[in-house]
Amino acid sequence: MKIPFCDFCVKSGSLCQKCKELIDSSKSSTLDLTLSRILLEEASRIRELDKVEFRKAYAEEDFLLVLSNNEGVKAIKNRKELVERIMRETGVKKVIVVDYKKDQKRKLEELVYPFRIVGLSKVWLPGNMTEFKITIEGEELDEKHVQKLEKLAKKLGVNVRIQAP
Repeated sequence: MKIPFCDFCVKSGSLCQKCKELIDSSKSSTLDLTLSRILLEEASRIRELDKVEFRKAYAEEDFLLVLSNNEGVKAIKNRKELVERIMRETGVKKVIVVDYKKDQKRKLEELVYPFRIVGLSKVWLPGNMTEFKITIEGEELDEKHVQKLEKLAKKLGVNVRIQAP
């Protein structure tokens, strides 16, 4: 398993100079440290976590966005007890796992899951910027939920406007 911190630092809770610099420079956060600890502890029980490459975690109110590789997306999403432990220890209500290696459209699909994208268009803006406009459908979709997803998409580096029909 690959995590941003040294295994020893994560297990002991005492950070070496390199790991302290990661947090001080804001490349990583205490949330990343917490998630690294959970994944490292669960790796002895869940074999699929050996192939996981955890990159970064972002929190937006009660949503947690986890950036990992494709194996990490599968391993974390398919383990309900792992997701429940992450939610319990980080204080969030929803965990979203996205493959950081995929293109922007695939990242958006994983971000809005379990909702379905029914329309997607790319808008070119002045200053050589692009923005995606997506229409998603699904139950339990309200304006607050949409705003949280848009903020998390920005943290992924994707400008998006989400509309619900």
